[in-house]
Amino acid sequence: MKVAAAINQADYIVPIVEGETLRIFNSETKEISNLENPAPKLKEGRRGAALALAREHGAEAFAAPPQTFCELSYEKAQQEKFLFYNLESPLSFDTFLDLLEQELVAGERDIAGKNVAPSHPAPPQSRKEE
Repeated sequence: MKVAAAINQADYIVPIVEGETLRIFNSETKEISNLENPAPKLKEGRRGAALALAREHGAEAFAAPPQTFCELSYEKAQQEKFLFYNLESPLSFDTFLDLLEQELVAGERDIAGKNVAPSHPAPPQSRKEE
């Protein structure tokens, strides 16, 4: 299975919008491919663009710390039958590989709602003067 992850310069798995690299790991061959993550250069559709690139390169799962997906990209990932490796926080890629090897993390079909970012930022609250 090919697992995608957004990676920062410190080699940590981070939310899609924070990673400069989109890494694809083939769990069967142990091959790693590093691709330029399109998300940081975009203003809109950032998570969806990274998801599409991962899919183009055969990914079937995504390592997902909180805020990796927004509502729209999460819905798209579910439609495409992605599995999610739910991480409690950013994690070093090497640690993730160790957890995979030891079968201490497993792909799941869902992400907890609190870990999915809103697709559009909430509008600022207007204060009523009383």
